[in-house]
Amino acid sequence: MTHRPRCVHVTIDRLVLRGFPPDQRDAIAAGLTQELVAQLSSPATARQLRVSCSLASLRTAPVQLATSATPQAIGIGAGRRLARSIPS
Repeated sequence: MTHRPRCVHVTIDRLVLRGFPPDQRDAIAAGLTQELVAQLSSPATARQLRVSCSLASLRTAPVQLATSATPQAIGIGAGRRLARSIPS
């Protein structure tokens, strides 16, 4: 019997970024996407996720940022925090 790999679909309808300049929005979103793909695409993570999980919203604890953090790094930190917040 062969097992099909689990498939994870993430849809973000709205990403609220308060306090960031508008010109950083795309870089933050790109970092977030990059990190979610990295965090959720590993076989170990896929096994830990429930068969079906639908969340209307997901709030995380605030992400601590260095004042020198690039927009990409901000998105990566947010992606890590979001991935860890998904119930398994």
